[in-house]
Amino acid sequence: MLLLALLLAAPLPALGEPVEDRGEKRSPGVWPERTYRWWYNPQHHPVWLDAAQARTWVLAAAKQWENCGVRMEYQGETGHAPGAMDGINVVGWSLDMPRQIRGITQGRAAAGRLLERDIAIRPDREEFARFPRLLRKVIMHEFGHALGLTHSPRCDDVMTLAADCPRAHPSTLPLMPTGNDLERCLALYRAD
Repeated sequence: MLLLALLLAAPLPALGEPVEDRGEKRSPGVWPERTYRWWYNPQHHPVWLDAAQARTWVLAAAKQWENCGVRMEYQGETGHAPGAMDGINVVGWSLDMPRQIRGITQGRAAAGRLLERDIAIRPDREEFARFPRLLRKVIMHEFGHALGLTHSPRCDDVMTLAADCPRAHPSTLPLMPTGNDLERCLALYRAD
């Protein structure tokens, strides 16, 4: 009980503050030829968001990661569902995940090489309708995972784990990879 009280009384990090360093998880790998070829499935996009705008946000998020030297090659639209692990990289919307999850990147890798990375975003989260910026940040964050990045301990990074930074207000979230995010990505692909 005392431990719980101490944990609840501990100050939470704000945006820009580092969280406790739990040791960065090892990246699952990098894309061969520094190229992520992906398809977009527009089915189940958020009802409050026009389909064309949803696609624009997804394309814009992918484009931002090219600043770390990885080509983000959009292949077009598909009917394949994200998360199917069917040999193609699919980015899209899914209700087939726990309600508490905003987005998830799943994939396969072997010998330090990424083979497949699907991104699924939960479209029915009320907080996305209230704070569209949060949705855009989540899309950006999941593309970082698709490139092989793990979570950052810094609350101002796109790649931070949201649960580590509960005081960060959605209106202040970054909409592009930060300098630290890009440095981590560059280091990952430089080591390749």
